[in-house]
Amino acid sequence: MRYFILVLSFSCSFFAVAQKRIPVDLVFEYNDELTYFEKIWIGHPDLDRTTTLEAMQEGYRPDRGFQYISWYDYKAPVHLEENDFFTVVLGEKFDSYNYYYTGDKAAVKNNYVLDRYRALLDLEQDTMFINADRLKSLKLIAMRKDSLLSMAKSLSLTETFLKDEKKYWKYYEAYQDVFHEVLRNYNLGINSLSLDDFPQLDYDFEEDHVNYRTYLNLSIAFYFHKLLSISDYKEMRDVVKAIDSKVLRWKLVTVLKYAVLKRHEKSDDFFKLIKRFSYSPFHDREVKIIYNSRNRLSVGDPFPELSVSDFYDKKIDLQKARGKAAYVLLYPVNDKNLEANFLLWNQFFLDRKNENARFMTIGLGTDQFKSLFKNYFLENQVAGSHLSTSHKKANQLLENLSIGVGPVIIQLDKDWSIIDFNSFSELIQFPMFSNHPSPKSWSPNLGDRP
Repeated sequence: MRYFILVLSFSCSFFAVAQKRIPVDLVFEYNDELTYFEKIWIGHPDLDRTTTLEAMQEGYRPDRGFQYISWYDYKAPVHLEENDFFTVVLGEKFDSYNYYYTGDKAAVKNNYVLDRYRALLDLEQDTMFINADRLKSLKLIAMRKDSLLSMAKSLSLTETFLKDEKKYWKYYEAYQDVFHEVLRNYNLGINSLSLDDFPQLDYDFEEDHVNYRTYLNLSIAFYFHKLLSISDYKEMRDVVKAIDSKVLRWKLVTVLKYAVLKRHEKSDDFFKLIKRFSYSPFHDREVKIIYNSRNRLSVGDPFPELSVSDFYDKKIDLQKARGKAAYVLLYPVNDKNLEANFLLWNQFFLDRKNENARFMTIGLGTDQFKSLFKNYFLENQVAGSHLSTSHKKANQLLENLSIGVGPVIIQLDKDWSIIDFNSFSELIQFPMFSNHPSPKSWSPNLGDRP
């Protein structure tokens, strides 16, 4: 077993966060040769606040409180206090829980954190919990909380940690309460909540945004709905300007970007807020292109002319499809949920097949993969007529439609004027316009341990 001792360092991100930095000595051990040569990170990966072991040898100090040790695609929760000293044992197999802590009280504390992490992961993956109503789910959480807090107290852990741990549970219970339906239904978007769903909390405490992902998600959703409740842009601007937490403001702006890419009804105001408060103009390029398109279309405008062919390389004139209403599925070639979305499209077709309408799919950027998709359509009996276009033409189409998130189903009348830009909300969507899409930063999921 190979190991070395480090005094952990702090890594700078593109914005400064007011966070207490503390001296901590850790020993890293590896129970397999492969992990020894992998990059190990510590910090808050979702907030761009991490550093590698190589950088840690510089002697800088880490944040205090809850964070993660990350390697491969795995994350191990850890809680750091001043002068903590313990050994971190890492391995290759995350699913086997092949990591743990050894040493003095700090190791005992962090093995408790692992126990809590795993207990809640098991709970959120339990069918009874998933199918429970709101009241029942909160009772199940309360039972776990009482048991685990009792365990923590019996371990004679520090008062500082117990205070942090109680706050963890406070935010976790609020998170599960507010997002109960959203966590159990992917298709319930951020608009499904209202300000009345949120408990009375101070949602602008930056240190807790860094240390508690549940609190950060609550704060993002709270402020988004606060903006939705305001009709005047200047008042919206003042609300964002008054946010003290740089972390929250940054994450909120990314949610506004996603909303613009989905043609939210408040896109005009959201786009102004993005320009006013964005920290990363380079990553705003996608949103700017989509929003500022010269041919930005609205409901009632004709569907754009488009060069398409079928999957046998025959050019198709879409003008000849006019005269009959249509549903057109636009899907990107790099959709990782394509199989699931085609199944949803088939169900969409079955529910509407008695309508006097055409059902068509247009693959965005699929021209180079025609044989692959042709075989897939034949083997899986995907409904409708299937067309393809190039990546360049696809981007022009998305610009004209001002859509950056998909797949989408466009509903057209018999003259092929647009009735609805997204007539089926159940498709599993993602930012699809560029090769470096804006992130969907607000996305609570069961089993995604905060």
